[in-house]
Amino acid sequence: IDPIDSYSKYLEYPEFIEYAKQNIAKDWIEKINFLCNYLLRGKETYEQINILGDDGVPMNYHETFWKSELIDFVILQQDAFDKIDASTSIERQRYVIDKVIEVVNTNFEFDNFEMINPYFKRIINAFKQMNYSEFKSSDFKKYEEEINTIVKEKMVA
Repeated sequence: IDPIDSYSKYLEYPEFIEYAKQNIAKDWIEKINFLCNYLLRGKETYEQINILGDDGVPMNYHETFWKSELIDFVILQQDAFDKIDASTSIERQRYVIDKVIEVVNTNFEFDNFEMINPYFKRIINAFKQMNYSEFKSSDFKKYEEEINTIVKEKMVA
């Protein structure tokens, strides 16, 4: 399933927008639109990377693509066979979305494009492990700290 096409059209309905503002978060729709637009940017950069080759595009294209993969793997993909990841509370969704947005908005510095893929796979893996952990449990907090540590490795100060 294409992650862009899988986004529901509910974001366009005024009654849902009002519901989301009152019951989820005042800025919920803005956050979801941000993530959706970032997925679209990631898809566009992926197409350019495929056409021009890995070394034919600026490094920030690779970073944009992998940040969009982070959104896809962590937020859109759920494990229906895992009792925790199969169904998540709104509180947990807000928390994880805010954490993903924090990573997406972080400026990173890489020496070459070959460093970006394994770096973001580490972040994605830590998020996935966090998704399998009870919300706010010691394991959840351990994986969140792992994410913070990995992010700091390449974060521009």
